[in-house]
Amino acid sequence: MIKEAAIALYLFILNIIFNFFSLFPIKNKTVMLTSFGDNMEYLIEDINAETQSDIFVLKEPRCKKSFAGVKDRNIIQFSPKNLLSLFKGMYHLATGKYIFIDNYHVVLAACNFRKDVTCTQLWHANGAVKYFGWRDKTIASRPDSAYKRFEKVYSRFHNFAVSSDEMAYIFGEAFNSKKESMLKTGMPRTDFFYNTQAMRIEKNNLYSLLPQLNNKKVLLYAPTFRDNQLNAARVALDLELMKKQLGENCHLLLKLHPAVELSSLNNNDFVTDVSNGYDINALLTVTDILITDYSSIPFEFSILNKPMIFFSYDLDDYKKERGIWFNYETYMPGPVVFNTQSVISVIQKNIFDMEKIKDFNKQWNKYSDGSASKKLVEYIYNK
Repeated sequence: MIKEAAIALYLFILNIIFNFFSLFPIKNKTVMLTSFGDNMEYLIEDINAETQSDIFVLKEPRCKKSFAGVKDRNIIQFSPKNLLSLFKGMYHLATGKYIFIDNYHVVLAACNFRKDVTCTQLWHANGAVKYFGWRDKTIASRPDSAYKRFEKVYSRFHNFAVSSDEMAYIFGEAFNSKKESMLKTGMPRTDFFYNTQAMRIEKNNLYSLLPQLNNKKVLLYAPTFRDNQLNAARVALDLELMKKQLGENCHLLLKLHPAVELSSLNNNDFVTDVSNGYDINALLTVTDILITDYSSIPFEFSILNKPMIFFSYDLDDYKKERGIWFNYETYMPGPVVFNTQSVISVIQKNIFDMEKIKDFNKQWNKYSDGSASKKLVEYIYNK
């Protein structure tokens, strides 16, 4: 209850600030409120090329992107720990004409956007495995104040960029959003995978930075973030066993969530930790086999038509605690396995259904064609 009271007070103060700044006229500017930044980065180039809108980026603390193409003074470190920046951010949110977001941002509960403002959700995932929004299983145990706060935040979303009808359905279920709010443009971050030159540059750069990958089959282990693993002693995969059986021909890249601190891993001739300082899209260009679980990465990776393994050692618990949108074991485009030896066997025997990956891509990237950013800009700024 103390936490809820603190959030309520924080939002009450922000609402007063927002309403005051709403007395100022709306300006032809784009305001990006971001936790992740991937989609924003791709959109910025087209906004600069096709519009006269000045871009302001409100970076939440977890966002690590640099946002080339945006003036340094227009990038604001948006956090309640910095009151001046918080005030600046609220001013831009209250006076911006075009708002882009990429997450659930609690601050939006305090933002009553005016009728001439468009708020577009560029969700940080191209597809979804686990429940979120109103389908989140923790909703039932939340107090009424949280429920009302969620309603306010979700009501701010005017548009959703989607790459598929499946994701449009999920947004409808998660946020009670309407079909007509779905913009079937594709997600900006997928444009990269249709740009052969950009992919080649990133691939060559990574091989230069990581020469241990040369002449090896590259495995990328990228598990989803788990709340109970902020300080993990080890990863779920048995790395010693994998090295023993695969080390001669393979190299494993380990991409954990940046917030996870792994205490017992040392890079060696078989495994390299790329959790920090490496862009996931770039890493996918050198990846031969993706090993993951409930992450959204397979939805982008399927564009490249490469094999995947779903190492879901805690599947039953995950279904019970988080919830999954579909029948996971039959739906995912690759073998679902529950232990390290099974991961090794799939790799050694090359047990992959490439047709299933193609079908998965066609379904989840139906509206992606390499021009998502351009289509979004045309729709949002020209309507």
